[in-house]
Amino acid sequence: MSTALFRFRLFWGNPYTQPPNGMPRIVKAVLSDNSRTYPEELKQLLADPEYGLGTGWAVGCERVDQRPVRRWSQAAKARVRQGNLRKRIEKKFPLFAEDFITAELAARPEYYEAST
Repeated sequence: MSTALFRFRLFWGNPYTQPPNGMPRIVKAVLSDNSRTYPEELKQLLADPEYGLGTGWAVGCERVDQRPVRRWSQAAKARVRQGNLRKRIEKKFPLFAEDFITAELAARPEYYEAST
C-alpha cells in the first residue's frame, strides 16, 4: 500500500476578489506526506507580513490520490452507448423504438460502434 500524499498550497482566499499587485491566485504549492504540519517552505512564506494573517491569503491542504486513470475500451464504450440509446428510445417511443434505434445507429455508426 502506498502512502498518501498531501498538497499544501498558499492561495488567495476570496474567490470574489483578485490578489493584490497582479499576483497569481496560487503563490506556492508543496507536496508532503504529512497532513498535520505545514511544510517548511510555507512556514517561511507565512512569516512574511505580506502573506500573514488578515491579508487575504489562505493555506489549504488536500489529499492527492496517485491512482492511475482507468480508460474504457472502445468495445465497452460502444456497449454502454448502445444500451443507453436503447433505454432512451424505448422509454420515449415504445411502439417505434426499433425503427428509431436503427435510424440512429445508421446515422452515427462511428459513435455507436467499437472502432477507434
